Amino acid sequence: MYLVFDIGGTKTRIAISSDGQTIAQSKIVPTPADFDTGIQVIKQVAAELSNGQKIEKVAGGIAGPLDKEKTMLIKSPHISGWIDKPLKEELKNIFNVPVLLENDAILAGLGESCFGIGKDYKIVAYLTISTGVGGAKIVEGKIEQNTQGFEPGHQIIEIDGPICKCGGKGHLETLIGGSYIQQKYGQKAEQITDQAIWDEIVQYLVVGIHGIHNTIVHWSPEIVILGGSVTQSIPLDKLADNLKNLLTIFPTTPKILKGSLGDQAGLLGALTLVT
Repeated sequence: MYLVFDIGGTKTRIAISSDGQTIAQSKIVPTPADFDTGIQVIKQVAAELSNGQKIEKVAGGIAGPLDKEKTMLIKSPHISGWIDKPLKEELKNIFNVPVLLENDAILAGLGESCFGIGKDYKIVAYLTISTGVGGAKIVEGKIEQNTQGFEPGHQIIEIDGPICKCGGKGHLETLIGGSYIQQKYGQKAEQITDQAIWDEIVQYLVVGIHGIHNTIVHWSPEIVILGGSVTQSIPLDKLADNLKNLLTIFPTTPKILKGSLGDQAGLLGALTLVT
């Protein structure tokens, strides 16, 4: 039995798998601000889901860049209470089995590439728009080699734009990230039904599309997969039309599709690490 988890900026998903290919049971809880509380939550939910059966391996993602040894979170504008905490060590002590850690967006991209809508493509660019904006480049079902992960949400779109929670200015995340949409409109993106508000948000997305343009120019993918809770509300046709007008250097525009795995993308991506 495998234990997998996805620690996001606002929610944590915890699941078990018996076959290494599918999720048997899962649970979603609010991400605790405090690391010690978070560890106890993972322990308690794991015991509940596994029902006393032996866990053989543990793998999961967390929102932000990891240290080079991939043992802990080293920076995050959303869950600062987890920074520099021995996540891998604590989980190894609790479960006494191998533990593998990765960035949450990378695992979601891996999940979509191996199990989801990107499985028939060799070069996949994945962008997730939820609390923040993350992403990954997946090549032939593997994470492209890197030294510090991928952070497309922190590319500069407006030099004098809004201050990002990471301390930078004008980052893509400050224009289309869920926490910034909620801050501006007082509602989560998925709760907004007022068309006038969405018309205004689309204008920000048009600016934000430059970030997707930059990602395509840098990574040259066959397909761009958009995941995350905010993505579900995005009018994809308007996004694609604007992108075609911007992307003039390449003869064709890659497909832009929404992810097919929903909340399970990161969990299924974590399974690829343990099987």
